[in-house]
Amino acid sequence: MTDSLLSAGTVVGKYEVLGHIASGGMAEVYKARDPDLGRLVALKVLSQHLVDSETILERFRREALAAARLAHKNIVSVYEWGQHEGVHFLAMEYVEGTDLHNYICDKGRLDPQEAWIVTVQVARALDHACRQGVTHRDIKPSNILLSFRDGNKLVVKVTDLGLARAARQGDFRVTKDGTTVGTIDYMASEQARDSALADVRSDIYSLGCTLYHMLAGQPPFPEGGLGERVYNHLQAEVPDVRKFNRKVPAGMCEVLRKMLEKNPADRYQTPEELLRALLNLHQSDRSKTPAGRPTSPARSASADTPAPWRRPRATEPIEPAGPADHLDPRRAAAGQYERARVVLATDNQELAYAHQLLLSCCRLDPASIPYRKTLRQVGRALEQGRRWRRVLAPLRRLIGKAKIKIAETADEHLKVLEYGEEVLTLAPDDVSTHLAIAEAARALGLNKLGIWTLEELCKQDPENTDLLRILGRAYERDDEVDQALAIWNCVLRLVPYDLEAGRKVDKLSIHGTLRRGHLGR
Repeated sequence: MTDSLLSAGTVVGKYEVLGHIASGGMAEVYKARDPDLGRLVALKVLSQHLVDSETILERFRREALAAARLAHKNIVSVYEWGQHEGVHFLAMEYVEGTDLHNYICDKGRLDPQEAWIVTVQVARALDHACRQGVTHRDIKPSNILLSFRDGNKLVVKVTDLGLARAARQGDFRVTKDGTTVGTIDYMASEQARDSALADVRSDIYSLGCTLYHMLAGQPPFPEGGLGERVYNHLQAEVPDVRKFNRKVPAGMCEVLRKMLEKNPADRYQTPEELLRALLNLHQSDRSKTPAGRPTSPARSASADTPAPWRRPRATEPIEPAGPADHLDPRRAAAGQYERARVVLATDNQELAYAHQLLLSCCRLDPASIPYRKTLRQVGRALEQGRRWRRVLAPLRRLIGKAKIKIAETADEHLKVLEYGEEVLTLAPDDVSTHLAIAEAARALGLNKLGIWTLEELCKQDPENTDLLRILGRAYERDDEVDQALAIWNCVLRLVPYDLEAGRKVDKLSIHGTLRRGHLGR
């Protein structure tokens, strides 16, 4: 069979071709009918001149396998993968509508509310894929399909998983180390260097480029040749999207900025975290959206995905599945912690990613001691594993301590906790940083965290009486009489004639005796 288009009435497997829909780099897509189930399908047929390529066949197979493990309303379903008389095909869910690329071309640029609706639904698809261990690696407008239900509800579906990679997939590499797959206009810097480096954060960057395209009417770096555009994604600052669309609210600009960070560690670490940001865009941004009833079908699609610029009607509940879970920071932290454990269990090369996930856990649930224990263990392993990190550690430590001082001056206690953990990754025995974390925890009412931090510090130098005194006073404030008495006795053993320690031991001994007597009645 040649590469000429299949004519209507051609049968491929059990599917009857009805007409041609689109052409891609590897395949042609047809509208077809499944006679057994009486439904329409999109039939993706691999170009005949590529069937002898093991790499292409594997990529085609991978698309089927990746889609088969994903069942989500925002992801195109794959029904069958097969071969008929030398023709390799995928039978997929047929989506009546258009793709986002053509939609943008027709409209020029999208209203922020409409772009938000699309972005949220794609992020939900990525969240589901991430939970199944799948990275898409080619998020772009032409791989996002739009359809309208009931005349006004916009439904978004992600398609084309041909470049997708499963987290545990190791039996066959589609790309050689150091090579690149994806689409340049939407490709993250790490993916441009080597496709093997791409993970879900790369998908978040690509979705950021897609959001930018929706708002600006063009990708972030549309000009220049291939090399120049790759360089821009690696090094150049992304132009402010408001140069092209003044309607974009400040809150959305901030979310977009973080999605497009060059360093993966500075982006949202998971689609779950991105969704939380999208669903909690600042209230002040709502007033910046032009008033009036949207005229586009997609703009009125907020009944399917409520936008943050308007209050839902009583008959229009926010969908509880998936992203609504992110409104509970502790639940979100628990989810990211599990993700970090999976990463650590399956890939020791992803310590940096696991470290960022754990930092995010501590930001979401600052009182959790287990998260911090794991964070510090991973941080030590991370610093030991990379020589260049050790060389730069002193400078990074100084910068981190300066950030702590600034946060302390501004009474930003949560920032002190965050920056403190970053410094302890570089210098686990840094006394002043431990003390700063303990004091910030106390200011936040996180007494258990403060005491644990001091305990960890005293383990490093168990004969440092100054540190023991601080821990003893912390126990007293928390009414931990027995622990405080043990600490002050330790101080007294180290400094036998210490007046403060002697007074504390006498006072706490009496207090403990009275308490035991009261409890014994």
